[in-house]
Parts: sequence; structure tokens; C-alpha cells
Amino acid sequence: MFGYVKPCQPQLRVCELEAYKAVYCGLCRQLGRSFGLLARFTLSYDTTFLAILAMGVSEGEPDLSPGRCPFNPAKRMPVCRENPALALSADAAALILYWKLRDDLSDEGPAKGLLARLGLLLARGPYRKAARRRPELAEVFRRMVEEQARLEADRCANLDQAAEPTAAALSAVFATLSQGEGQRRVLARLGYLVGRYVYLADALDDLEKDREAGRYNPLIQAHGQGGAGLPELRRQGLGSLYLTIGEAEKTYRLLEVRRFAPILENILTLGLMGTADSLARPGEGETERS
Repeated sequence: MFGYVKPCQPQLRVCELEAYKAVYCGLCRQLGRSFGLLARFTLSYDTTFLAILAMGVSEGEPDLSPGRCPFNPAKRMPVCRENPALALSADAAALILYWKLRDDLSDEGPAKGLLARLGLLLARGPYRKAARRRPELAEVFRRMVEEQARLEADRCANLDQAAEPTAAALSAVFATLSQGEGQRRVLARLGYLVGRYVYLADALDDLEKDREAGRYNPLIQAHGQGGAGLPELRRQGLGSLYLTIGEAEKTYRLLEVRRFAPILENILTLGLMGTADSLARPGEGETERS
């Protein structure tokens, strides 16, 4: 995941923002416990969302209590204490990072390829630990990357097909968050839509540089073969993202959420829309997204 699934912070109440930050900080600590200090720098909004969703649908009550950040020890802040949702999200972060770096080796130029190789040296250890704990998820992400590579090699021009591997992978991850059959089906559908959103948002984000470099981009393949310019391609990409957000919101309404509902609703509506708008208008700041 790439940092696209985040809240619209100005629209959160103070208590909600504090709870979000507590989970964000708790996940940072969990990454350190699971994989060491350097792993903390892989912290992302996306895996924070996964942790909040997992806690939101679980029966156990998370412990949010005051603590101190080792990077800013003078400041006390609420922290989410160790729990299964944080452990799952940390493992998912390690698995995703490894396969993202593997993908970068083929997509990027020599300079970024070298950075990806260096990153892989650091990511391999955490990946192996996470894969031992969660072999099913490791296999899900392996298949995702292989299928994505095949579609890109074929220059797939169908947005639904191009987004399918990422959507299916996150569907499998989200489905693990509940044991109830009905709840699992809804979570699987929500994961599918979030995965589709992430894939299309990444395509929109990379649109200009992919076009300049002649690299595969599903938006260019689907809408740019007739000579459409960047503004039209961005408009098409934004439309696809809006449709996905609408479906995700409707699916979320079917979930049985025990806690963090205002935060989850904010992320899945205002947050996703704000990110989509900013990607369609390159160069605009975070304050303009809300």
C-alpha cells in the first residue's frame, strides 16, 4: 500500500484524531518490536487504516493509554498498546514492502533500481519473519505481484482486469479480520474496493512520469490510445476513483463496527475523496484536499 488511505484530519473531532494518532503511534512501536528500529520508518497511513479496521470489528477492547515517543520523549501522547490487530498490520507492512521493492526493480530506472536492491537487503529479514507467521498472506502477495507483472507485460487496457490482482489481495487480507461468515463477506468486498482504489490512485499518481518514460499505466492504456491529453486522463482516473469510493462507502455501511466508526467513515469518504482530488490536481497541498 502506498499512503493513499488516510483521514481528512480537519474533519475529525479532537478525541477521534487522538485515537487515530494513538493507533498510528502504536503501530510504529509494533513495527519496532516485530522487526527492529529501521522497520519503524515503513509506517504508513494504509497499514494504520488496516489496524483501525481490525480493531473496529473485533470483540476485544484496545488499550489506549498515555505514553512517550522515543523520537520525541518530552511529549506525552495516547498510545495504542500491543494487540493482535497491530501485529497483523505490522506483518502485512513487511510483506507489502518486500513485494513493492521487488516490483520497483523492474519498473524503475537504474538509480531507483539500485535503491530498490538496497531496500530489499533490509526488507528480506522482516519479510521472512512475517511470512513464517502468516504464510497464507505471503502467498497472496506473491500471486498478486506475479499476476500484476503478467498483465503489465500484456499491456492490459481494461481497468477492472488491471486492478484485479491488488483488489483480490486486499480482499483476502480484510477477510481475515472476522470469523463470522457474513462479516467476512462484507470485509472481503470492502478490501477488494480499497485495493482497487489503491491501484488506481497509484496509476493516477504516476500518470505523468509513466507517460514521459513510456512505462505501462492502465489509465494510459485504457483512455490514452486515442491521443487524450493528461487533463482528460486525470479526469477519467478521478471518475473511476469516485465510483470506487461510492461502492466502498455502501459496503462499509453493511459492516458491524464496534468502535472507531467516525474515524473509519472519515477515511472511507472524505479521506479517499480528498486524496483522489489532490492526485487529479498535481501540485496542490494537503490543505486543499479537504
